[in-house]
Parts: sequence; structure tokens; C-alpha cells
Amino acid sequence: MKKFLHTFKNISPGGLLAVRVILALCCLMAFAGFLLCLFAGEPGVRSHYTYRLAKAMGDAPAGVLLLAGIGLIIFESSR
Repeated sequence: MKKFLHTFKNISPGGLLAVRVILALCCLMAFAGFLLCLFAGEPGVRSHYTYRLAKAMGDAPAGVLLLAGIGLIIFESSR
């Protein structure tokens, strides 16, 4: 845990930019899922796949953020 905090405190400018881009992407995905739910219409057979897509877009940002965080820590610790 100490190594993680040390790496995060000494993050490079490129790594900080990557964190900002990934956070923006995650927020965009969650917002797109919200908009799909908002404009999908009434639940039924025709909108079933739209609601499934909206749920997937709501669930995906957590995984993307986790993988990006792990990748960033690996990248930063190898420098």
C-alpha cells in the first residue's frame, strides 16, 4: 500500500493526463447509459436490447477504471 501511495504521489504528467482521460471516458460512458435509459421508451420487446446496452454502459466504467488504474501503476512503477 505504501508503494502504491508513493507511486500515485509521484505520478508523471503523462500519467496524470491518462488518469484524466480515463475518468472522462468513464463519466461519458455512464452518462451515455443514462441517456439511453431516458430515451429508450417504455420497457418492452422492442426496447429490451436498448436497456441491456444501457445497463452494460452503466456497469463498464468500473471495469475500465480498474484496468486503467492497474495499467497506470504498472507503467509508473517500471519507470
